[in-house]
Amino acid sequence: MDTVPATAVAERFGRLFDTLDTDRDGAITWDDYQRLVDRYTKGYALDLSDRRAQAVHASYQMLWLELLRHGSPAQARLDRDAFVAAMHAASEDRSRFNMTEGVAEAVFDLLDTDDGGSISEAEYVRYAEVLGASSSDALDRFRALDTDGDGFIGRAEFVLSAREYLFGEDSDAPGGFVFGVI
Repeated sequence: MDTVPATAVAERFGRLFDTLDTDRDGAITWDDYQRLVDRYTKGYALDLSDRRAQAVHASYQMLWLELLRHGSPAQARLDRDAFVAAMHAASEDRSRFNMTEGVAEAVFDLLDTDDGGSISEAEYVRYAEVLGASSSDALDRFRALDTDGDGFIGRAEFVLSAREYLFGEDSDAPGGFVFGVI
């Protein structure tokens, strides 16, 4: 994969910032991530003790801690520039378990409601609805993510879509859904 220009990365992570800053206070805090996690657990009617709810919560919390490690741990809040820089650093950090891929793994398990090892079109459309996206947009993204054309999104396809969103040239890569971008 070629290196993506810094402006494309900043734009992509800026849109992610806008998506996550649901209280519109100009900063991302754990509360913003918690609202996304709550949206998942409520949208899927999961009990907080459900392994999928716990995995999604833990993966976003680990990502948040990584963002703080790369950003501003003393303040526990990141403005747009700090968030973009921290997200860029965290997504490229290979010194430990990559938290961005951990989020993709946990979200995959959430979507795979029948534990079949892949995401069906219906499972993906439901996810889009939980995020507030249209069914038609979800179907377009589903087809883009189903790279082998078998009618399902496998784990490798899903995690790769997150990588493409983070590192690829296409700022509108369908893998943005992994991080809540609709």
